[in-house]
Amino acid sequence: MLPPWVKPDGERVRTKSRLIYVTVGTGIGGGILVDGRLYRGVDHAHPELGHHVIDASGPACLCGFHGCWESLAAGPAMAEWVKAEAPSDYAHRENLSAKKICELAQAGDALAQRAVAREAYYLGLGLANLIVLFTPDAIVLGGSVMKSAHLFLDGIRKVIRESCRYVPFEKTELALASLGDDANLIGAARVWHHRFAVGDQK
Repeated sequence: MLPPWVKPDGERVRTKSRLIYVTVGTGIGGGILVDGRLYRGVDHAHPELGHHVIDASGPACLCGFHGCWESLAAGPAMAEWVKAEAPSDYAHRENLSAKKICELAQAGDALAQRAVAREAYYLGLGLANLIVLFTPDAIVLGGSVMKSAHLFLDGIRKVIRESCRYVPFEKTELALASLGDDANLIGAARVWHHRFAVGDQK
């Protein structure tokens, strides 16, 4: 059962005019809606949510910098952390993935539970930054890692509550995506439609 502050991705959330979608899987990405329109920057550039820096002394990121949100909280980051922390005789070292770690955590594995707590912390930091910067009506969470969202949500909310004291964070609804694995494909198709078929001049 979801905590009361997590809303289903129903019609009420879909009609929000200031909304951020965050997908957490092999990487972290997403999109920002402002006044009901997808935000793009200069030269139609799309914001890279996964590459805002959480900890400059953190692990190397594929982008060439260190401590990006993606390098700390994407699925592969969970697996790499467990491999680095695991003793040599750790029984689950092979074929580690975020999904497997979540399953191990639910089964009571202590190291996997630490990894889940760490994941919740870094997911919470990134989401708190988005709330402080944009104060959106809602944030919708999707992606393969968020299929185990029930393991992270309490920790995420704790970080948001502790670090967003100067904005009305409690009014930003958190929702889980209802479109599942098709969400990114549907989003890409809609972007193409609005930019090329409709003629987006912005």
